[in-house]
Amino acid sequence: MNYYWTTCPRCSCQLTIQFVPHADELTGSVRRWSTDRTINDGRQLMVPKGEVSPEGGFTASCVCGEAIVVDPARIERATTEGPAL
Repeated sequence: MNYYWTTCPRCSCQLTIQFVPHADELTGSVRRWSTDRTINDGRQLMVPKGEVSPEGGFTASCVCGEAIVVDPARIERATTEGPAL
């Protein structure tokens, strides 16, 4: 699972974009929440492989509709693999 954390410039909500790459697309979700927690919602994420840069960047949409450019240098990659023994 990959994570990208940011703040939406339009609605000022905190965002996390979670995604997994597949052969033909990225799939996951966009979650947003306001600092006072009155907003807490999300939407599905589907990005065709052709819209992903060679470095791994892409554009997603906040729930409010604002375009969010995902900087590949700031993507956090999580793994379920344990340390080598």
